[in-house]
Amino acid sequence: MRLNVRLFAAVVAVGTVVTACGSDTVVQPVPTVDLNQLDTGNYQSTPRDPGVARADDTGEALEAIRLGAAVPLPYDVDPSYGFQRLNTPQVRTTSKIPGSMTKIDEEAFSEVTKGLIVGWKTSGERRIQPFLGRQAWIYVYRFGTADEAATAARQISEKQQEKNPGSSVEIPGFPGARSNWAGYAVDSWLSQDAMVYGVRLEDPMTEPPDAIAAIEFIKKAYIKIDEMLDSYTPTPEEKMAELPIDTDEMLSRTLPSSRDNWVGPLPEGAVEPAQASLIRDKRPGTTKPAFIDAGVDLVSNEGSVARVYRAKDSDAAQRLLIALTEPQTDVLKAVEGPRSLPGAKCFDRRDPKASATSHPPVCYVTFDRYLARTTSYNIQDLYQRTAAQYRLLAVGRER
Repeated sequence: MRLNVRLFAAVVAVGTVVTACGSDTVVQPVPTVDLNQLDTGNYQSTPRDPGVARADDTGEALEAIRLGAAVPLPYDVDPSYGFQRLNTPQVRTTSKIPGSMTKIDEEAFSEVTKGLIVGWKTSGERRIQPFLGRQAWIYVYRFGTADEAATAARQISEKQQEKNPGSSVEIPGFPGARSNWAGYAVDSWLSQDAMVYGVRLEDPMTEPPDAIAAIEFIKKAYIKIDEMLDSYTPTPEEKMAELPIDTDEMLSRTLPSSRDNWVGPLPEGAVEPAQASLIRDKRPGTTKPAFIDAGVDLVSNEGSVARVYRAKDSDAAQRLLIALTEPQTDVLKAVEGPRSLPGAKCFDRRDPKASATSHPPVCYVTFDRYLARTTSYNIQDLYQRTAAQYRLLAVGRER
């Protein structure tokens, strides 16, 4: 795509797909969008330079995302873990972004992870309703040396057992793992060279409590972590400051979040490989197959404000829209979209008494191979965000 500075009426080169992903598609006539008629309010609607917000430790956060692209979800270990509650939006860990885990708060985390460079964590559940089935967490941390990693794995396990005493269990094939079974959960930690793997599995439903299922899951998780980490090439610490903050204008053309939306000391905005971005999705069991079908390689994420997915082509972007919205029809209903943006698909919660935090109004809009998702708690504000996001994708681009 060639860039120019001229504003023009953008013709959406994709139609509306009326069947599910992977099926034959029916393309309807293409709507025309006049960029000059879009009501973008006070929102950013021309591409920006995301490097302006770069801080000294931005490189570490970018390296954490590179690591995250090689860390499995519980769904990758066992496809029955197809949901996640997103109990924390902060999945990156660096020397400036502390992590936390069960029985270890941020202050204690810093004490037991000396030498940590970057880390990533994922989660998954077998039921969309919390506490009605098994839940799992996977942690992967990179340290400066193998000794630091070994010390951290030991100290993390010891700190957890101080507050949650239990009994030691063995993980077949991984004799070096430190694993503690306490009540209905098993926490296991393993150092491998300069890396630390952690897996926690909770089973609040089985009576009497039994650690067998947890031990089997943890064994599979360690095997999967080893397998996926083969694709991760660590960036030397002195080179992290050179890691690019943007890729192919993905972030510069994503509606930026404000300081109020940040989680931690750094801007939330980042371009993430598809695997890393899945940690932010409530239904990875349906979203990951949809990513594969649509050929999604990158997702530009601006927290709760906007997300832009890059599919392999315009038809794939339309299939992705269907795949992301269809599973939510039980809680979301279609609503009218922005008048000047006829291709937008917008939704609000079906039950007005339901949590707006869990299911805020949302709009999806496609431009060429890109699918954008915007959210807001106010419909009029949502329309302006969606218009601004579309304009960001379209302005200055010719087909």
